[in-house]
Amino acid sequence: MYTRSRHLIFCTLIIFLMAITTVGASPINVQVTDIFSDEQLCDVTIHFNEPTDNVILVFEMLYRGDVVESKTVRLGSVSAGDVTKMIMWENELQEKSYTTNVSVYVSNSDKFITRKSYQFTHNTVAMPRFKIVDFNADSSKSSILISPGSVSNPGVADIDIKLFKGSGLVYSETTDNVAILATKIIDTNWPILLQSGSDYMAVARVHSHDPDITTAYISEFTALEDVEIIDAAVELDEYGASISMIGMSQVPFEGTVRIVLLGNGEPMVFEEDVEILTIGREDTVGIMWDGMPGGDYNVNVDILTSKGVVLDSYETVIRIPAPFVVDVEPEEETPGFGIVLGLSVLMAVGLFLRRK
Repeated sequence: MYTRSRHLIFCTLIIFLMAITTVGASPINVQVTDIFSDEQLCDVTIHFNEPTDNVILVFEMLYRGDVVESKTVRLGSVSAGDVTKMIMWENELQEKSYTTNVSVYVSNSDKFITRKSYQFTHNTVAMPRFKIVDFNADSSKSSILISPGSVSNPGVADIDIKLFKGSGLVYSETTDNVAILATKIIDTNWPILLQSGSDYMAVARVHSHDPDITTAYISEFTALEDVEIIDAAVELDEYGASISMIGMSQVPFEGTVRIVLLGNGEPMVFEEDVEILTIGREDTVGIMWDGMPGGDYNVNVDILTSKGVVLDSYETVIRIPAPFVVDVEPEEETPGFGIVLGLSVLMAVGLFLRRK
């Protein structure tokens, strides 16, 4: 009897402790706020209400319930807020309708947190009231060339531009209710700095209001420095040069201006450092060569990166006049000037003595 009582008390205590643990442990609050998929890619945005460790995303493409392709992305520790990730599908699809699932797990306990699905049709036949003629991105911006399907029946679009580095989102911008009344170019300038030599992917998600269709377009590029010489602002004369340039990339440019003058003799090289430039920023560099021998010179202007890569060049010809020299002849001395001066001194001394 005593043993049964002890066993009953022990079981009650275990149940009580489990209940306390269950009540005290707050569930991980995660919501998938946005998901899109087609035959090329899948991107998802997940909102975390609190910092979470060991987070894993599982992307699955299914056809009639069977997994066609699966990819896993390990996020590790994430902060509270939104996280957007993208993967590229590798399978060549054959069928029409597919479903994409994105599941969120916590790896240290293999705990399933949440899942969201998205259905899409491969090679859809439905056409929006506009067409995307071209989509291109580089180190400065992305550009969409879009035109209406018919002038008498224009469309309305929501355009979402996302820039990814690897699978991580680095910038996004959304413009809703864009009326496509005529052919237009829609530019999205990157307001963030890009890393030289890194690969980026720009994704344009274009949603048609009628019919209700969303399509995605991809443009990949390698971020590089880019600077252009402002030709109209180049000034050259016999005293030196003034070279103006403008940044054309969101990769910060650090380099030099090199000017080579080639006349009858050896080439003469002048170099000057340039201020750090990004897109739209200008700098003017002055170089002096006062005292150059007169003659005609071919002038080559190059903008070079810190690694010696030429980004832009400018060529012209200048004529430097020969230095103007004035010959000064020595003045002739007046004859007898020394004798007259001597006599004047003697007379002055004689007058002084007489007064004494």
